[in-house]
Amino acid sequence: MRYQASFVVAVMLVAGSVRAQPGAVDPAGELEEAEAPESPLGKIEIHGFASEGAFWSTANDYLGESSRGTLELFEAALNVSSEVSERLRAGIQLYARDIGKFDTDYPRIDWAFLDYRWKEYLGIRAGIIKMPFGLYNEYADIDSARLSILMPQGIYPVRNREALLAHRGFAVYGSHRVGAAGALDYQAWLGSLSVPEDALTLAGADLERIDTKYITGAQVFWRTPITGLRLGGTWLRTSIDFHVQLPPDTVEQLVMAGLVPPDYTGALVVSQRPASQVIASLEYQRGDSLFALEYGRSFKHQQTSLPMLIPSFDEDRESFYALATHRPHERFELGGYYSVSHLDANDRLGRDMKWAERHHAFQRDLAVTLRYDVNDHWLWKLEGHFIDGTADVDVATNPKRYWGLFLLRTTVSF
Repeated sequence: MRYQASFVVAVMLVAGSVRAQPGAVDPAGELEEAEAPESPLGKIEIHGFASEGAFWSTANDYLGESSRGTLELFEAALNVSSEVSERLRAGIQLYARDIGKFDTDYPRIDWAFLDYRWKEYLGIRAGIIKMPFGLYNEYADIDSARLSILMPQGIYPVRNREALLAHRGFAVYGSHRVGAAGALDYQAWLGSLSVPEDALTLAGADLERIDTKYITGAQVFWRTPITGLRLGGTWLRTSIDFHVQLPPDTVEQLVMAGLVPPDYTGALVVSQRPASQVIASLEYQRGDSLFALEYGRSFKHQQTSLPMLIPSFDEDRESFYALATHRPHERFELGGYYSVSHLDANDRLGRDMKWAERHHAFQRDLAVTLRYDVNDHWLWKLEGHFIDGTADVDVATNPKRYWGLFLLRTTVSF
């Protein structure tokens, strides 16, 4: 919370400076309207937003201490972009958040890129680039571009935003028209991830560093001849090493048990090789209504340098949702989604003995949202979630199967 006030003030000051740009004075009325001088960097645009809100859950703590209610629902961003030339674009965004237990210590670079569009069918981006998976990940940092406060968490998890929003590397993209059959939009990328330190926790151990060997992926969308209908798929794959230091007492116990040699230093490597995800997507937009479906599977093979202490395992998770929205008035929008997540796609009902309770294996979320746009730059949202299951919370401290989550948020953008 300590940086929120200063960051919001900075956003507002920039917003004021962008709006307050009077034209040249022509007291005689004899001069023709002059074009604005071109910057050496081309046409520069400045945008941003600041959001604040609150959330409360009837039981179970979600994203933070929500069962007692919290005002920690803050996000702010400031971005600058430029059309350096007809084919070359550049941009950068600073971002900060304090959402429950997930916060940035200071505003950080969210994305920064150079984009050269050679032809309609081929362009290239380089830098810290938004990762195009699913229908909406490239818009996950723009609250005004969507209805929901929390997007379906099985596909677009808030806790993994820092890792999944962007990658460091390059991407190629383009569009290809296929005559009467519509058009294909495609992207492919290669780089590395910025993984947050809380992505892996081992009791009593210190996480020293994270090595993301690579992240690669591809996405294809078909814009069908049916107006407003598009179908597509996304695939990504990564390899990550977590370097951990075990505490001295644990090392001593392992040596005494004969599981490690006497000179063992306590260094441990936990590897996720590979971790991959596939998403199938459908979106249909007609007038002021939108309907979307997405189905995702994530696969992970984890192994360690001490298999006798932490054995290897394979993970197969499943998530899907159906979403519908409608804008009955230019100022109002309402809608919702039904989202389902399974920690084990082969045991959707939690019948395996590894679950202390069956509802630990899944989470079903019915969400309803109402949005009110005060004007083009200021909006309010009210959202309710009615949840069955605890797949997305710590089951040790959150035992309730049925619970509700309610959020209120306001956003100012420019």
